[in-house]
Amino acid sequence: MELQLRVPLDREHRGTVLHLDGLDRPQLIVCSMDTDRAVALDAARMLVTQYLGQQPHLMKASGVPGSLLEEIHRIVTWPAIYEQLAEASRLVPDDVIQMICAAGTPEECREKVEEYIETGCTCPILYPLGPDVRLMIETFALAV
Repeated sequence: MELQLRVPLDREHRGTVLHLDGLDRPQLIVCSMDTDRAVALDAARMLVTQYLGQQPHLMKASGVPGSLLEEIHRIVTWPAIYEQLAEASRLVPDDVIQMICAAGTPEECREKVEEYIETGCTCPILYPLGPDVRLMIETFALAV
């Protein structure tokens, strides 16, 4: 996939096309993995809820429904406290968790990271979330 960026710089360089294929495009990816899908999703739920409450502009750009963001903002204030996040986390469905991070079984996490690579990430940086970091390392070590 050839990635290009048109740069509106000064008059001399206006319309210049930069080819991004030679640039590293790292992406930090939260990875909550467990052989039990529900355990992995629940491990990520509080963090995703905090993102939804405190970074709504990023979440909206990621495709999170505005209605969910509004519901969470009714509960979560700034700065958020644990009790608010725990209450609001009950509103966050599994599909939103998987939209925001690589969460689920090892296979689901591999597929999500592959999505990032297919859309231009050249260097996935995994942020392990959950108690079994070794499982995550072994899963992705086998993928290399």
